[in-house]
Amino acid sequence: MVTGLLARAWWDRLRGRLEPRPYPFEHAALLESPLRQLFASPRRVFAALDLKPAERVLEIGAGIGYYSLEATRRIGSSGRLICLDIQWEMLVEARRRLRAAGSESAEFVQASAEYLPFASGSFDHVILVTVLGEIPDRSQTLREIRRVLRPGGRLSVSEQLPDPDFVAPDTLRRQLRAAGFVEEATRKQFPLAYTSTWHVGK
Repeated sequence: MVTGLLARAWWDRLRGRLEPRPYPFEHAALLESPLRQLFASPRRVFAALDLKPAERVLEIGAGIGYYSLEATRRIGSSGRLICLDIQWEMLVEARRRLRAAGSESAEFVQASAEYLPFASGSFDHVILVTVLGEIPDRSQTLREIRRVLRPGGRLSVSEQLPDPDFVAPDTLRRQLRAAGFVEEATRKQFPLAYTSTWHVGK
């Protein structure tokens, strides 16, 4: 049953790859599939993200909050997490889940990643987990991310197959270097997945 739903969702997304688009809310339940929990659990992914207590963090493409709760745990009550998504339905579900888990520190913002509604230098860390490939104008998005990061702030991108929007490591490096980011580390977490962390260059 789950395997069939996964295959259908993957095929639906693959058919639409002529133009990048957000992960559809109608398939949101599959974001917690057993396969993803086994190979891309929040703890496994965030072990490579290296979030620090009290950081101001922007999660772009937060979706239903699958990774958001782990982010709040790592930055603590003194930190600040902004969950951003272009789909309001995703944010409603994310808010419900985080509040049910007792997290009150996260804020929820509906906006496009290409035009971030924040002042320059607002964040210590920006994270994107299997999101970058869904964004139509990556160059504009990376410029915006660099703008809202403080000097020396970090950007972490996590990618996983078999996501149809997967961004290969070499492609990511080329795009981030062109946007003025400096690579800190790229960690292969398990077969066909990686997390890459960068900081704002001078």
